[in-house]
Amino acid sequence: MIDPKTNIRSKPSPQPESSIKEKSAVALADLAVQTRAYELYERGGRVNGRAEQDWYQAETDLRARSKQA
Repeated sequence: MIDPKTNIRSKPSPQPESSIKEKSAVALADLAVQTRAYELYERGGRVNGRAEQDWYQAETDLRARSKQA
């Protein structure tokens, strides 16, 4: 971000380690959902227009798996 007073790029404020870990966990979760949604897309015959449906199904599948573990 550029500081409007000095017109110099400011350094981002350091984030607590817990925030970084949470973001990493979210990114991994999103990647898992994305991967599962793509599997559903392929199994469904690669039909366009079902991205949201596949995404929600992927989330449901992954939640069910995590409860079983």
